[in-house]
Amino acid sequence: VTPPTATDNCDSNLVATTSDPMSYSTDGTYIITWTYTDAAGNSSVQTQEVIVDDVTAPVPTLASLPIISQPCSLTVDVVPTATDDCAGTMNGTTLDAITYNTAGVYTITWIYDDGNGNITTQDQTVIVTDNNPPVPDNAILATATGNCVVTVTPPTATDNCAGALTATTINPTTYNVVGTFFIVWTFDDGNGNTWTQNQVVIVDPCLGVEGESGQWNALVYPNPGSGMFTLSLSEMPTEKSQ
Repeated sequence: VTPPTATDNCDSNLVATTSDPMSYSTDGTYIITWTYTDAAGNSSVQTQEVIVDDVTAPVPTLASLPIISQPCSLTVDVVPTATDDCAGTMNGTTLDAITYNTAGVYTITWIYDDGNGNITTQDQTVIVTDNNPPVPDNAILATATGNCVVTVTPPTATDNCAGALTATTINPTTYNVVGTFFIVWTFDDGNGNTWTQNQVVIVDPCLGVEGESGQWNALVYPNPGSGMFTLSLSEMPTEKSQ
């Protein structure tokens, strides 16, 4: 503020003095008390109102923020800025997350606040992509075979984002009936990408028989032989499969 002047009947061009500040940098209304004193010790007092008023909101440095897109995960490491006519250059702040680990489209709202009640917001779009399905560790699953009972271990796969995965299935993983069965395994990376893999399971009959009498006499001939043999039993036991 420039000090005001006054006119005196004896002294001319009197300049006022004050004990109040003459410079203000914070929004508000202030009063300066000016005092005019002539050479004879006569004084007059005058007050002046000073209003510091910031009504202009910050202006973003970029008219629109760039879309950030990365596979699997991303962290926004560049904070946008704005310029304010009073506060100067400022960084944006946000209440939203700046790190994302799940595929999807997200919006970050940046806030520019000049501290004088003027706020500007700006949105930024971030996209986490995952378009690749899991890759089975074994291109073709081996047929699982066994006698009487077969239990299958779930296969594994590797995903570009999720890493190591273990397959799941709605089919049984244990079979105790003779026959051929099919298991459909599913690998799911959690981001909407799945891969299926089929496996054949063959249960063969149980080996050996158990006689109720415990032992019986048997004759095998000719011995030595050339590929064709005859088995002769002294009695026919009652047998059951194991």
